[in-house]
Amino acid sequence: MKRTIAILTVMISLTGISKAQDYHFSQFFDTPLLVNPALTGVFNGNQRAVLYYRDQWSSVMNNPYRTFGFSFDSRLWKNASETGYLAIGLNVMKDKAGTSELSVTQALLSVAYHQQIGESSLISAGIQGGFTQRTINPTNLVWDNQYDPNIGGFDPTLSSRETYTYEGFNHADLATGILYSYFSPSANTSSNDGMRFNVGGSFYHFNRPKKSFSELADLKLYSKVVFHARALIGLAQTNTGIAPSLIYERQGPNQEIIAGLGFRFMLQEQSKYTGFMKECALTLGCLTRIGDAIIPYLSFEFANYAVGVSYDTNVSGLRRATNSVGGFEVNLRFINPSPFKYQSRSINKSFL
Repeated sequence: MKRTIAILTVMISLTGISKAQDYHFSQFFDTPLLVNPALTGVFNGNQRAVLYYRDQWSSVMNNPYRTFGFSFDSRLWKNASETGYLAIGLNVMKDKAGTSELSVTQALLSVAYHQQIGESSLISAGIQGGFTQRTINPTNLVWDNQYDPNIGGFDPTLSSRETYTYEGFNHADLATGILYSYFSPSANTSSNDGMRFNVGGSFYHFNRPKKSFSELADLKLYSKVVFHARALIGLAQTNTGIAPSLIYERQGPNQEIIAGLGFRFMLQEQSKYTGFMKECALTLGCLTRIGDAIIPYLSFEFANYAVGVSYDTNVSGLRRATNSVGGFEVNLRFINPSPFKYQSRSINKSFL
């Protein structure tokens, strides 16, 4: 009975969450092209590539939600004499869950333009468009008509007596966003007295694409509004910086807020002459998805590379079914050239 109640609790919760319709990542700052198209090209470097993976509710589902993807973005036609630049990006993602193998595959192309304002600020605007494919496989589903009282259990040879036509479908998707970035670098590399932050907003699904597998149901995705902010504030004369972050998403009647704080420690600077010793930094932090989960996270940066790991510890009413187990998330990032090399005061060489 306890097991049954737990499963029912999970299914009710999943029903509520599914109304939000979009996918979320706890380390939202490492999936920038899913947060705001205007974040395309906003980083320390020229090219950026990110791999990400999320596994959710594996403790209570035989086929849990698994989401994985890849993004790449690059600055174009930028040199030190210009005060603006263009950037392009691509994000490809796949999500698969449940016995029905409900699957979503998405490819989105984004374009953003960034204009320098003064010595330490950028204003950015971006657009994003692409296609989404949704599929489902009902052959593995279990129906109550396949319960045989004579054997006291499930008989897969019995007909489900269900008539359904679940055909996959494709739809276009459109989004746009704006962003403000500020950069106040340290007086020198070791003083660590600089500050940088960005704040922005985006609007997704303004074309309201179809989301139903049935031709009889006229169900469409809610549009989504996103507000986000993040900063890195150096603590003068130390090797430490603090990194607060916030994201608010509202989609139809549903909303999500993630907020938290990280501490970034500069562990090692590159050797000045030989370059044999590479820069590395460690960030330890904790986020909270309000009303749902506590999320400790760790990020390690080494030269061009960074890896981030987080774990959602469920604290909502769902924890009775999940035993507080939520979702595991990991991402791997590569930036060319090394983001540690951007020490110039010029905004042309320094980005978040």
